[in-house]
Amino acid sequence: MISDSLLQGVYLFTDLSADQRASMARIAEAMTLPAKFSIFRAGDPATALYLIKDGSVRLAVIASTGQSIEVATLGSGSHFGEMALIDGAKRSATAETLEPTSMFRFDYDKVTALLDKSPATAAKLYRSMARFLSNRLRQTTTDMSYAREKNLRHF
Repeated sequence: MISDSLLQGVYLFTDLSADQRASMARIAEAMTLPAKFSIFRAGDPATALYLIKDGSVRLAVIASTGQSIEVATLGSGSHFGEMALIDGAKRSATAETLEPTSMFRFDYDKVTALLDKSPATAAKLYRSMARFLSNRLRQTTTDMSYAREKNLRHF
């Protein structure tokens, strides 16, 4: 079972009360995966979000040239797969373990059922998700601006 201290230390769950975190812990499914294990691939239907306990996961996309481009390498305490909980879209990247990894899977149907039963939990979790995704969008904007600036210098 997932520990409260792990959940409390994760950005998405920090604002939840101990009881709300306990509700989330009850729906978490433990997974132990070997190195180079494909968790999901870009274009797959999205069914869960994940929290890494130990190990690391590489998120990558395939460029139009067919080249794999690393988007992020995530380690202990990181989460991924949360975007589709909000928009229901297919996976935008591929996720693969880089080493033996233990993590927790939060099935979207179970999360949604929990949030439907507890509007207070839903408000806190969605607010945390909005802040997280906002920060990610700011970083992406910075990265794109830098890349475009560098690209313009070559012309």
